[in-house]
Amino acid sequence: MSSIATPPVSPSRHRLKLSALITLVLAMALVTLGSLWLVQEQARQLALPTLHNELWQAYQIDNEMNHLLDAAHSLRKGELDSDDLVVRIQVLRSLTQSLERHHLFDFLPESQSITQGTLDQIIGLSRDWDARARWGDPQGVRQLAEEIHQRLPQLLKPMHEVMVASKISLANKIDAKRQLLHRCFIGLGWTLLGLLLGGALLVSRLVSDYRKARTLSHNLAELNQHLEQRVSERTAELSEGQALLRQILDASPSDVALISDDGKQVHFVNQRLHQRLELDASSDFSLSRLFSNAREALHFSEALQARQRLDGWETQLAGAEPYWGVVSGRVLEYHGRPALLIWSYDISLRKQMEQELLVLATTDALTGLNNRHAFLQRAGELFKSAERFDQPCTLLMLDIDHFKAINDNHGHQSGDEVLARLGELLRQVLREVDIIGRLGGEEFAALLTQTDRCDALQVAERLRLSAEALALNGADGQQLGITLSVGLAERRPAEPLEGVLARADSALYRAKAEGRNRTAQAVD
Repeated sequence: MSSIATPPVSPSRHRLKLSALITLVLAMALVTLGSLWLVQEQARQLALPTLHNELWQAYQIDNEMNHLLDAAHSLRKGELDSDDLVVRIQVLRSLTQSLERHHLFDFLPESQSITQGTLDQIIGLSRDWDARARWGDPQGVRQLAEEIHQRLPQLLKPMHEVMVASKISLANKIDAKRQLLHRCFIGLGWTLLGLLLGGALLVSRLVSDYRKARTLSHNLAELNQHLEQRVSERTAELSEGQALLRQILDASPSDVALISDDGKQVHFVNQRLHQRLELDASSDFSLSRLFSNAREALHFSEALQARQRLDGWETQLAGAEPYWGVVSGRVLEYHGRPALLIWSYDISLRKQMEQELLVLATTDALTGLNNRHAFLQRAGELFKSAERFDQPCTLLMLDIDHFKAINDNHGHQSGDEVLARLGELLRQVLREVDIIGRLGGEEFAALLTQTDRCDALQVAERLRLSAEALALNGADGQQLGITLSVGLAERRPAEPLEGVLARADSALYRAKAEGRNRTAQAVD
């Protein structure tokens, strides 16, 4: 009985099915990418360091208003320098300026025009006072102090209402965000259901294709006989290809070697690696000859055997002189047995550039000390260690007295020379284990490790006296003398770095206020 032939599927119908399948796959890919983007975007917004910091800024403004009022009282009594009040006004302005672009009360259940008016009034006053505050203008600053004394107390209580309103608005804003995320997750749930249905359709298509593939496998078996003939013809061509491949590998800019998986047999070492390792014969090659450290070679071999593939293994390699290189490897079959294909290239120049960039990113160019970012990072690490092992450490905040006058009277070149000489003095007097940094302008900081307050006070006085004894000549040839004001604060148990910095800074301000050229300790 003759078999009934299956009617062939028309090309147009086949193309239609293929187009529908491709459309389904693209739709699933777009939905997946859209869902991932939505999740990533929400995660990015939630990870922003400045998210919902309006309430914190409002509290900071309220706190700074009290500080400014206290400073104005002190200036009126003659207990405070006019420039210190200018500093407080500028601090208040920097805090209010960031709130000019924020809408603190958008999420309140009802309009709070009075509260917004209070905040606008505080912002306006801080802007006006900041514009009128001038360095070295005691008379003008004293008039500002009188105005602050008259107007600021009336705004303290309304400012508390501003903080309460901003807290309520922030709570409503977070609740609205939560509801939005709830709706997003519901949408993602429906999206996943759609992906599941699409996956089911794809699986059914694959099953159908599998059945067709079984039919085709029978036809492929008949073609094997013809392929055997072609294999014999290709064998000769492959021999020629292997010779060409060896020529290509010898000309490669990378160092290439092919060895057995146990390392006992060397199948190939290109000419470049031959010359770099000064091998007498290819059989002398081994991973221990390639790596400058034998233990590193063992770790690489074990990792390659376990993972079957390694890329970007950075290490020091052997040669006439050790150098930095990137090593990659593959486990493959060669002549029916496992083999390791190893290749590497020199990255010494890149490593040198990375080191130079690291120095530029962490060093103050003028003094050679740590810059502010590097100082805070290293000081934070030392604080964690001190807390873990309960060791004392003390922070010194140092400021050159009347540095602005040096720049104004002798030029900025002289000011730069003073900063550089002070940086050199700090390195000479302090220990290598101490962390020294220039925080900005004429302000320096030193974190003394394993040093309590008494020892730190002696170090601070030695620094102060050494700075006073420096013999400096300005760019104009005139002799310069400098003095230091020092603020000292010892770390308390469980106290963060920010807390010690604030206390040392307060002590520094007190040293300035008490006449400069002295050391003041933080008040416990």
